Amino acid sequence: MSKTTLLIDADVLAFEASVVAEESIQWKEELWTVHADMALAKARVINRIEEFKDTLRCKDYILCLSDRANFRRKLYPDYKANRSKSRLPIILRQVKQWIIDELGGLLWANLEADDVISILATSMEEETIIVSIDKDFKSVPGIFFDYNKGEYHQPSLEEADNFHLIQTLTGDSTDGFSGVPKVGAVTAKRLLDKEGYTWETVAKCYKDAGLTEQDALMNAWMARLLRSENYNIETKTIEKLWTPKNYQTKDILNSLQRGRSVMGTMDGDDPALYLRSPYAVSQKDLKLAESFTETTTGSKDSH
Repeated sequence: MSKTTLLIDADVLAFEASVVAEESIQWKEELWTVHADMALAKARVINRIEEFKDTLRCKDYILCLSDRANFRRKLYPDYKANRSKSRLPIILRQVKQWIIDELGGLLWANLEADDVISILATSMEEETIIVSIDKDFKSVPGIFFDYNKGEYHQPSLEEADNFHLIQTLTGDSTDGFSGVPKVGAVTAKRLLDKEGYTWETVAKCYKDAGLTEQDALMNAWMARLLRSENYNIETKTIEKLWTPKNYQTKDILNSLQRGRSVMGTMDGDDPALYLRSPYAVSQKDLKLAESFTETTTGSKDSH
């Protein structure tokens, strides 16, 4: 086996394993419960890792996970907001914690697993292979194995940067940022092939659609995975966000002021970093709940 290190998207593994481990049980006509087998979830994760090691002929790997806090939400509150009403598997958080505690999984404050993987892929001296099902990794120079499709991608630095510009134009509906209306991947690639893979081409497309260059930069930030030059691994802080090369328009400078809010040490309790779920417990809920404690914990006969 080679000394290549696999950078595994453990978010996907944890979610998949948690779903597989769930079972709905009907106790009577109108009573259902959902149960989850933690042992089954653990086995699924381990088996997946072994499959990757065998397929890619590598023994070394790093499991990367997303923090609940996310710096992109501080920049753009609607980032992944469409997921706020989705029910997550009931043991997902426990499976992720097990991956951290028992398998040495990496979770860096305020970052997604994608960012952690991208930073490592662009900073490690040895060869790495990104293992995921997320097409966003086409924007990271190096080797990416899409195990869902069984496809290998090896974008150069130029190709990775070009893919990022395509995504800036198209947006990503699953992540909640829209790009330029009615511009899909085919249209974006055709435009950039013709006009050039430059920020000027991207900004003009936004302006032609009645949007601003600040809109373009915000979408670029949402689409861009952090690389080694953006992040200080020692201090675990963002040092700078991506900006267009040699481009200093007023719109860009104004946007950079907002971008500085996520650089350096961030307050881990800042609510702007977290997904705003309609089902989240508020402080008001907790305060009122205290008044119900005695009645809700009493015996049946006391009512």
